[in-house]
Amino acid sequence: MSKKKNTLKDLDAFLKQQAATLVAPDPLTTKTEAPAPKPEPVQQPPIKAEAITPPVETPPAAPAATPTPEAAVETPAVTPVAVTIPTVQPEQEITAEKILGDLSRLADREGEAFRKTLYDLIIRSLESRAQSLPEDKMLINTALYLKSGDQWKDVIREYWKQHR
Repeated sequence: MSKKKNTLKDLDAFLKQQAATLVAPDPLTTKTEAPAPKPEPVQQPPIKAEAITPPVETPPAAPAATPTPEAAVETPAVTPVAVTIPTVQPEQEITAEKILGDLSRLADREGEAFRKTLYDLIIRSLESRAQSLPEDKMLINTALYLKSGDQWKDVIREYWKQHR
């Protein structure tokens, strides 16, 4: 009888071997403090003004026949108008189910190009983390491998040159 192969172990060993030949990881004992995370700009939804009407000016009471230079200048009275101020809704809770639903809709919309978009999303989400774990680097390498096809070695090498 032949022994069954464990393909996950084979893939893990292959990716570790390739990652070691392409990018020499920093030793864990000499790592410096992680850089401070970049503050992300807060994006607020555009505010839509509803039912805004300009102030209504009332005409002066009686026009003067001949204005004299000593006469005080009358200004029209401005009456206040009710203005509806829109309320900003609080950010909705993020759940795995909502993300999965959004990914499903994105897959339906993009079709065959969805896989490369998904690989980009994985890479970008791992890049935005304050601290990088070895598993994160391995996942980035795997996404780059799947995304780039035959040129995967060059793509992974260039990626890590740019993101050191």
